[in-house]
Amino acid sequence: MSGSATAPASITYDPFSAAGLSDVTIPLVLRRNRGVLTGRTNEVSLILVAPTGTPPLNVTYNGYKVLYQEGSTAGRPRALSSRDNGAGAAGEIRYDFGGLFASDISSALNLRVSVPPGTDLSAGQPIVLDMLYICSGEGGTLSVPTPTREVGAVRIDVNTVSALQAYYAGSLLDFGEIGDATTAAVLAAPDRYTTSSANSLRVRSSGPFEVRVRSQNDFRLTFPGGSLTDAAQTIRYSARFLGQDIASNSSFGTRTCARAGVGGEAGTLPLRATLKEGGSAKTPAPDYADVISITFTPIVTSSTTTNCAAL
Repeated sequence: MSGSATAPASITYDPFSAAGLSDVTIPLVLRRNRGVLTGRTNEVSLILVAPTGTPPLNVTYNGYKVLYQEGSTAGRPRALSSRDNGAGAAGEIRYDFGGLFASDISSALNLRVSVPPGTDLSAGQPIVLDMLYICSGEGGTLSVPTPTREVGAVRIDVNTVSALQAYYAGSLLDFGEIGDATTAAVLAAPDRYTTSSANSLRVRSSGPFEVRVRSQNDFRLTFPGGSLTDAAQTIRYSARFLGQDIASNSSFGTRTCARAGVGGEAGTLPLRATLKEGGSAKTPAPDYADVISITFTPIVTSSTTTNCAAL
């Protein structure tokens, strides 16, 4: 016996929505096996099993829970309807295919599926459940009295939005007072003129994402009204991000990162800046500054991604 369940194409799930995905009806269709001549499956009783690692969701049938976690099925399925007159049907899905000339395909068994808000579903990936069943056979087809597992029998194709949230966690990338520092002194002590490693970008995403980095002044500090074409009015620096030292807008390009997870498990991306010149020979000004823009773009799938948090 086999089964399949498909979510209507209109169903979408945004992992960052406060509403989650509530009470969606998904039809489960069963197909019975036929043997030689009159052999056939007659009745079936089944439950759904969430393999280890399956995201949390709730599936009910006729108002009763029919999805169980790995190792928590409590002996279900227990019996067929003809044996207990349906008394133990709560918590199981039961179906009688009928006689020899009845259809081998069941009517739609409407499952009610809900996904709690914040569930870490991956964009582009279906929810796959196993089926545990017993069944009776007639016309020479043997019964299956011991719960038997069909791996991956039910696939729920929920369209999970490739969504992303990002924010900066930390302080200004501040080099402090550098007016008296020479370039030689800066280059001789790079750690002293490097910002804290505690500063980072934090990303939460249901799918992979692209990253671009750009500096307003092409990785040069200058003061308000200063000229970027005058070396005396700019101070060079570099930024270290995603394992690369970036000293110009043309050097980074685009990086494709693996999904960070809805909880941001793989989404802490440190950002540091290192000074490359001193300020002693520069035009005096109270505030040299630059703006770094980091753009995150969610994508549905990618053939090549990098665990950017490990860089």
